[in-house]
Amino acid sequence: MELFDTHSHYNDEAFNEDREDIINKIYESGVTKAVVVGDNIESSRLAVEIANSHDFLYSAVRNSSK
Repeated sequence: MELFDTHSHYNDEAFNEDREDIINKIYESGVTKAVVVGDNIESSRLAVEIANSHDFLYSAVRNSSK
């Protein structure tokens, strides 16, 4: 079975020390797609960076220009 995590925050500072390990573990457990969500400009930039470094991750960002 393939799983799609539609809302994650692997860009949260709580994952700073073991982010890559966590991302690898979720993939190995069957999560074959995940969306990393940004909720401000900084976390949105990191969400894009993380998604760009993993083929199975996508990012959703907040437009904070308003």
